[in-house]
Amino acid sequence: MGPCEEIFYRKNFFSNSNIDECSSDLHNCTTGQRCENLPGSYRCIRERNCGTGYQVDAVTQTCTDIDECEKDMHDCGCVPQKCPPGEHLNVFLGRCSRIQCHPGYNATAVGKCVDINECKQVPSPCKIGERCDNTIGSYRCVNIFSCAHGLEAKELQCIDIDECSIGNHTCLLPAICKNTYGSYLCQCPAGYVFKHGACVDDDECSRGSSMCPSNSYCQNTPGSFTCDCVTGYKMLEGRNVCEDVDECKANPNICEQQCINFQGSYYCLCKEGYRLNPDKRTCRDLDECALVANLCQYRCDNTPGSYQCQCPQGYNMERARYCRDIDECRMNTHNCRTEDVCINLRGGFRCYYVDCPEGYEKQSSNRCQLSSRSCYDSQNNSSRCSVNNPVKYIYSFVSLPAKMPIPVEVFRVRNGILNAYQRVEFDLRLINAKDPFTNVTKTSLDHFYLKRIAPHDATLSIVKEISPSQDIELDIRMSMFSTGRLQAISVMKLFIFVSQYEF
Repeated sequence: MGPCEEIFYRKNFFSNSNIDECSSDLHNCTTGQRCENLPGSYRCIRERNCGTGYQVDAVTQTCTDIDECEKDMHDCGCVPQKCPPGEHLNVFLGRCSRIQCHPGYNATAVGKCVDINECKQVPSPCKIGERCDNTIGSYRCVNIFSCAHGLEAKELQCIDIDECSIGNHTCLLPAICKNTYGSYLCQCPAGYVFKHGACVDDDECSRGSSMCPSNSYCQNTPGSFTCDCVTGYKMLEGRNVCEDVDECKANPNICEQQCINFQGSYYCLCKEGYRLNPDKRTCRDLDECALVANLCQYRCDNTPGSYQCQCPQGYNMERARYCRDIDECRMNTHNCRTEDVCINLRGGFRCYYVDCPEGYEKQSSNRCQLSSRSCYDSQNNSSRCSVNNPVKYIYSFVSLPAKMPIPVEVFRVRNGILNAYQRVEFDLRLINAKDPFTNVTKTSLDHFYLKRIAPHDATLSIVKEISPSQDIELDIRMSMFSTGRLQAISVMKLFIFVSQYEF
């Protein structure tokens, strides 16, 4: 291997197979070197040797001059060749060649191109009033003569600019523009102050309430102010005083019913039973019937300024709201016959004639007893007077309002004449039920419950709500036993009249 050759090795640590770095362009051989692949690496071999008097630079692999004089490799008095400024030694040709630099650059003694500082040249490349600033490869001239704001340069002199005459100002009306040297002023007329670049009114009202009398307010105007009385007051002519306006006297019809004046205003009142309209002047009737639920027990009729409760026929008004049934039977205001039973109903009455069954005779207005003569005359008909037939019928009547709370006890049966050895068995039967106006049946036996409360007594209760307007006929059959043997049967015929009203 020659003296100027050097071999470079690179080991491959990332593969088990050989990589040809030369063909894969994975080497770092420079121009003038040849890449030679090796197992696991490569080497760079210089393609030509340096000439006599030169050697290969170990770093750059280029030929550099050998200074034989400095290294004492000569046999005579040797002086290194020196090139004049602007030239450098061409090692290949062995002579000095001129260095070619770009415009704005000069070659140094060591052969480098450096920037020319044109600003140091005399005379300066820039005009009077300009500053020369050197740049890389060139220079620039900067104007250093300038005038302050509001002045303009003319022949190296600063002349004032009249902003007012050319309209180059920011004064807003009503301000007046006044020119000054290098600037201008915005002057405000009387009654105005300059704020934020504009003339604004000098608000005298902002100085406090002392500007105006009581019950008034300060009204600012351009350049001045006025004092205006608040609503409900008026300014006395020739006097700086606000006095109350009596609206009720000034306008008698301002309120529909009643006007109340007070300092600074007035208000309208309405009579009892009326309400003030949203206009605060007129009154409308207060519909108490619509506003208050259940104000009347039956019907509420609104009247101007009030209301009136009404009751259906057969009722009297009580405490102006409630309806109380008139008992025509007790007051003897009915038209029933002497032989009739007068039954007071809710809102009326009913005349009922007790017609005893065949073989029975009437003992009172509501009681029928088995006739002994009938039994004697019917000796051949043993079934008529047998113990299985009732010995008497008793008629009872109950009047009820509609929609009573349930359960409710409505009737009680007592047999006070029986002794301890006797007992009674009760049997409830529904005979008839209908609406007297429509003849529609809405009641069944399930609406009632008969309960024994003692050996001889029982109570009848309503356990399901019964529809209004119902005429109901029930039989309570009472079988009396003594020492276990049936002695007699009595029938309580109960008539229940349910009203159409709830009171």
